[in-house]
Amino acid sequence: METNKLIFKRLIREYEFILEDLKDLKNIKEKVDNEFMEHLSEIDTENVLEGGGVADAAESWSKSKKDIKELEAAEQDDRDPVFKKIFRKIVVKCHPDKLIEPTEKEVLYYTNIYNDVIEANEDQDWGLLIRTAIKLEIEIPEEAYSKVEEIQEDLNKLKAKQEAILNSASWNWYHTKDSNGQEEILQNHLNFLKNFNKGL
Repeated sequence: METNKLIFKRLIREYEFILEDLKDLKNIKEKVDNEFMEHLSEIDTENVLEGGGVADAAESWSKSKKDIKELEAAEQDDRDPVFKKIFRKIVVKCHPDKLIEPTEKEVLYYTNIYNDVIEANEDQDWGLLIRTAIKLEIEIPEEAYSKVEEIQEDLNKLKAKQEAILNSASWNWYHTKDSNGQEEILQNHLNFLKNFNKGL
């Protein structure tokens, strides 16, 4: 069990780092995407960007993802009892309605933590749940240390999100230093969108 505890602690530290890095990457990517779309619209002589195909497909995918989450939420009684126990302790400690005369800073802090634990619960994300419990100095039950595989899976999901950003067309465009390379990426992306819209 001692080895599991050490692995567990290491995974949680890595999870925390990757989560913070992912937040930074998302902020950067938002700005990069805006610039990318501006440049893309400048070369869009066929009004490919105005075709709603990609936006409609993204909305449909988002809706189906939401439906899946709602189905999973309905099955929450099947959750691990240790997960439930930690989740309840966190909610009791940080629920915005439970705070007594909080400062504005405390409200923001606990609201963010509350939102994290709700997300952890919806996704059954052990990494986010444990990280949140540690932030609130909630004791981690011994049984949780056996959840190394689950935390590793959650960590792998975060890493996949990082990779998706780092491999996106807009990110590659932004980090390409020569203008010919940037033009090529823009044109390839525009052609992809054109073909995507035709396929719908």
